[in-house]
This record gives sequence, C-alpha cells and structure tokens, in this order.
Amino acid sequence: MPDRLDLLFSRLREAPTDRPLDQLEPAVWSRIDATRREAPRDAVWGWRAALAAVMLTTGAFAGGVAAAQSEESSPFAIHAALAPSTLLESSR
Repeated sequence: MPDRLDLLFSRLREAPTDRPLDQLEPAVWSRIDATRREAPRDAVWGWRAALAAVMLTTGAFAGGVAAAQSEESSPFAIHAALAPSTLLESSR
C-alpha cells in the first residue's frame, strides 16, 4: 500500500499545475474587499441598534425586578419576618 501511495504522490508532483497559484491570495483578498464594499452599512447599524435596545430593556427590567425583591433577611433585623417574637405576636 505505501508503494502505491508513493507512486501516486510522485505522479502528482510531476504533473503540471492547471493554474498558477502565486496569485491565489491576492485574488481571495480582492473578493473579500469587494464583498465588504457591497455590504450595506445601514443594515448593520440597524441590527446593532436593535440589539442594544433589547439589551438595555432586558437590563432595566431585570434591575427593577431585583430591586423590588430585595428584603431584609438578617436574623438580627428589627422587622425580621421569621423572628420568634414576630411569630409569637401574630398568634395572639
């Protein structure tokens, strides 16, 4: 098997190239630059603005929910909900 593979590689090495590869990279970069020039920049800014608005709205909503849920949970607080004195007073 390795002998056959070596034979195929030697044939491939001796075969002439079908096109020159020395200009491949500049051709690729010219196509990338052409694509960048054709891309509408307004659409990109529209998506960015919409994404920023969604993120700001989500952050404001999450911040409001977190602020509304903050309660004192210290065992030494005066108005602790589960303090023994509070639980005993409510049963009277």
